[in-house]
Amino acid sequence: MKISIAELDRIFQSDDINTQIEFLDELKCEEYDPNIAAHLCSYLQKKDKGLRSALSHFFIQHKCYLVADKLTEFISSDDISLRNIAAEILISYGGFAVDSLIKFLKKTKDAIDLKFAADILAEIHDKKVEQAVLELIKQTDNENVLISYIEALGNNRSVQSVDLLILLYNQNEILKPYIINALGKIGTVKAFNFILQQYNDEDDLVKYMIIESLGDIGNEESFFFLLSELQNVTTPFIPPIVEAVYKLHVRYGFDIPFDEKVKRALLIMLNHKEADYRKVGAKLLDEFDDSEIISEALKHYGTDSEFDGVIYHKLLLNKELVLKHVNNLIKTDTPNLSSLLKLLDEFIQHEPKVIKEIDKIQLHRLIDSISRCLKHTDEIVRLYAVELLFKLDIETAILFLDDEFLNENFWIKIRLTELLEDISHPAVYDFLEKLSEDENEMVSERAKEILFMKKNSN
Repeated sequence: MKISIAELDRIFQSDDINTQIEFLDELKCEEYDPNIAAHLCSYLQKKDKGLRSALSHFFIQHKCYLVADKLTEFISSDDISLRNIAAEILISYGGFAVDSLIKFLKKTKDAIDLKFAADILAEIHDKKVEQAVLELIKQTDNENVLISYIEALGNNRSVQSVDLLILLYNQNEILKPYIINALGKIGTVKAFNFILQQYNDEDDLVKYMIIESLGDIGNEESFFFLLSELQNVTTPFIPPIVEAVYKLHVRYGFDIPFDEKVKRALLIMLNHKEADYRKVGAKLLDEFDDSEIISEALKHYGTDSEFDGVIYHKLLLNKELVLKHVNNLIKTDTPNLSSLLKLLDEFIQHEPKVIKEIDKIQLHRLIDSISRCLKHTDEIVRLYAVELLFKLDIETAILFLDDEFLNENFWIKIRLTELLEDISHPAVYDFLEKLSEDENEMVSERAKEILFMKKNSN
């Protein structure tokens, strides 16, 4: 059944959003011609967010390429929300939107509109983009538009554009970082050689882009070049270099030598404020066994689940080092104390024999450090400390659980009763007697039940 403009107006000029959404759910693209499609698309200009969302979803889901010309008209709109919706749909159309964007770029004179359209084109990965941009890039001297065109060539890995990008490189300082980035994505031998040749002569911003690009397109030569740079560069450059080295290590299996410069770099990575860099450092941790590096990794354990997952296996293989460093970190009241205590608890759960493997002096120090946590301001820290003490040394645990500790909150006292239920020790009875008199009825009743079971089992 053919749909008329009058019928569209009847449906979409009302305020009944539910009816409009139901209509779109049943509509097929083949049911209308380009004029009808453009008319339907024009309702994106209505301010109702529900209608805009429904129409946007419809055009993206049904790939109604007939509306590409109409969507490009919205690039000139003063309504930034409408412009963004049009951009999202056009990008989803990929190569089918390129012709409409090219027509728009060729006819518009407005610098802002040109930039916006060029940005959309840069996000589309299609052979038609490469050919169009190679023509358009010669027709503008607008730096912002040129940047978008350069990004488009990089995103489309345009081998054909390498000579042109190299020619542009020395014509405009502002374009240099973007050209380096594009050449890195293109990744030909010529692009690689050119990038490497620029390194020593450029400012910090361009150097940074070169390092990133070498991580994307590098080979054995760039791998060892980057490693050697760790010796010379200032601290801000170490994270991108290590990240690039890691990428090449993963891609080609190159061995990373463990020396002082690499160790220093890893310590910087593990202590970096940006989580992504810390994760790169964590992934490289698996390559080396070093007490100082493991200590640094432990300082950040518990701050990010992905980071924890990466280093957990390494920590498990180095239990003795972990126990030593955790003991030292507990004394400093490290911010991630609860996570470290939980880590120790997991070690003991997975491998109960780990306790027997600890020498007596180290065990005594660990128990002493954990016992201090019983007075910590963080309830979770106190709870983990109690559980660990019972697993490490029951007698010491009971010794530290004095009348003051019995004034703890409800959840810790309930957990105490659960722990005491599984322990056979004379002192447990006295402790349960005290808990059976607790002012909280649930705590006292639970303690009485455990006492009754224990006495009747003997």
